[in-house]
Amino acid sequence: MPEPRPEPRPEPRPEPGPMPPPVPAAQEPFAAACRRLGPRLMRDLGLSELQAAGLLGNLGRETGGFRHLQEVAPAVPGSRGGWGLAQWTGSRRVAMETWCRARGLDPADPEAGYGYLCAELRGPEAPALAALRATTTLASATAAVWRRYERPGVVAARDRLAWARRALAALRDAPAAPPPGSP
Repeated sequence: MPEPRPEPRPEPRPEPGPMPPPVPAAQEPFAAACRRLGPRLMRDLGLSELQAAGLLGNLGRETGGFRHLQEVAPAVPGSRGGWGLAQWTGSRRVAMETWCRARGLDPADPEAGYGYLCAELRGPEAPALAALRATTTLASATAAVWRRYERPGVVAARDRLAWARRALAALRDAPAAPPPGSP
């Protein structure tokens, strides 16, 4: 009598690899903007990659990932709120608009915002730039920007650092976890 054949076993399935974190579509413009602006900030302001990411993270927090030119919910009722790349408010907003007008630039143009950011950091906000240049970690760079340059009404330090991590990942062209509260 022939020996019974063993039951065929199903082929083992390969173990699935880790799933990459979902990247909401709203985050893509932020990464692209970081890859575009980061090298310019490093060149134009003499920043390291970590310092540029700290600045970009703060700007990302202020603008919802570079999606909002105008502050969504102004902190001061009845005010015009923040505007532009750094969400300039009050006298700083007026100074930005005046700087743009003097150069025939549209304050809504991203290049005008970048130009003013650099001009402000080389001029009246030079102490903030010096503080940023003195940092050596992403966390200290991020904190230097919000403490010395942005001076926000709502600090949200963890959010700013999460945006800075995303900015650094974009500069290094690697995926990063989405910042807290993002879609």
